[in-house]
Amino acid sequence: MTTSIAPTAHADHQARTSPLRVAVYLADQNPHRDRSLGITSMTRTLMDEFAGRDDLAMTQVISRSSYAHPEPSIQSRKIPFRTDQTLGRVMADAFHPWLARPEVDLWYYPKGYVSNWSTPHRPSIGTMHDTIVQHYADHYPETRSPRAFRYWIELTKRSLRQLSYVMTISDHAADQLRQFCQRHDITPPPIEVTYEGSSWESLRGHRNAKDDCVTHLASPAPHKGTNRLLTFWHTLQQRGHDLPRLELIGKLDNAGQQILASLRGVTQYPPKSMTELQAAVGRSTALLLPSEIEGFGLPALEAYYVGTPTCYVRGTSVGEVVGEQGRAGEFDLEDVDDFAAALAWALSVNSATVTSISDEMHSRFSNTIIANRVIDAFHRAANR
Repeated sequence: MTTSIAPTAHADHQARTSPLRVAVYLADQNPHRDRSLGITSMTRTLMDEFAGRDDLAMTQVISRSSYAHPEPSIQSRKIPFRTDQTLGRVMADAFHPWLARPEVDLWYYPKGYVSNWSTPHRPSIGTMHDTIVQHYADHYPETRSPRAFRYWIELTKRSLRQLSYVMTISDHAADQLRQFCQRHDITPPPIEVTYEGSSWESLRGHRNAKDDCVTHLASPAPHKGTNRLLTFWHTLQQRGHDLPRLELIGKLDNAGQQILASLRGVTQYPPKSMTELQAAVGRSTALLLPSEIEGFGLPALEAYYVGTPTCYVRGTSVGEVVGEQGRAGEFDLEDVDDFAAALAWALSVNSATVTSISDEMHSRFSNTIIANRVIDAFHRAANR
């Protein structure tokens, strides 16, 4: 039976007599190669907060190719090879505790995966973001080979069995993990919801002039719903709806390109730098997030931080993030009329309401609050 431990409101971190020594495994994060760039963003934001704390002594375990936090107060142990290719990654995942050998009280795995070829030093804690690999195996089995699905599902199962303690980023994600454990007959470690923050919080209060456009972060990944959104857009144009300009930022698959060719007033842009992306979302009237499964819904948080309301799929974790005031932006995954109603709300909602939603989200998900929750979880894991 899964144990879920509610986060504390705010622990007295300064009262702890000596810093907790934590090794953070970063050698498995190669942002120039990874698809999971959100995890590196989360890691960077957390470590920005950790670097200024006197209740933590951080050591990052990195490789020649991986992400490494630049703060000099964080010690580094470098694995002497690259991990952006299969052999190096497998070797680092399997042998990093012996290659790095930091003297620490706790190991932290931001990606949440434990290698099939090693047993993590205990105590260990990981952030497990979702069970999207199981979702794909169930709904999109054609997207990977059976062998690949077996590998990633077994890796998720092993991680849940081997980690001493698990953090996750929403109640919705915690439910996914519990259902996965029940499905695969796993007795899980304690699971604690710590949520997630964003570096975009530094942009709160800054507002761009709005254009008559809406933005979607396009992706060929089926769960992101890009083709579903383009189909909705086509239907609404056929019905004569007065739609704003739609800006797609990212890539489309072949089916998406075919739908795009039939649309008016839709422009596709390649992936943008972070500064360009923040400006693009900030000047949009709405962010369209038709993803059918999310661990947290970080794009919605970031969009509200720059003053942009979000339309998102009902029943996902995004509703948990935006709160009651933003619920008018949700729509049913298969209902174009429901999507049209959500879009109409986003195009008409006043700036005071958007600011109120942003402020309420920041009160729950500010980087300092998230770091406090995570550090409290570190101590609970270390003390088990």
